[in-house]
Amino acid sequence: MVPILQEIVDYLNREKVRATYGAVGEAIGVPARSIGAMLGGRRPEVSWVVSSATELPTGYVPSQYHPDLRSRSRVIRDGNQLREAVGLRKR
Repeated sequence: MVPILQEIVDYLNREKVRATYGAVGEAIGVPARSIGAMLGGRRPEVSWVVSSATELPTGYVPSQYHPDLRSRSRVIRDGNQLREAVGLRKR
């Protein structure tokens, strides 16, 4: 996983907040549909990256969700907001 994406995943896990594929893609400058492949295999620590329509990770079964995935209703939908929250500099 590329370092900037790892920073985002670490933030989402630490704060227990979800972010859409679109927000993550926008934050790192790649198409949203590339994010799933960049995250690698389906596993709880990357399940915080979710579909904007369902607010759940695409293609996952519940056993692959992080146990706290639904503990907060907040979902970050904007790449700039995500970059700011994570503390990433604008590209």
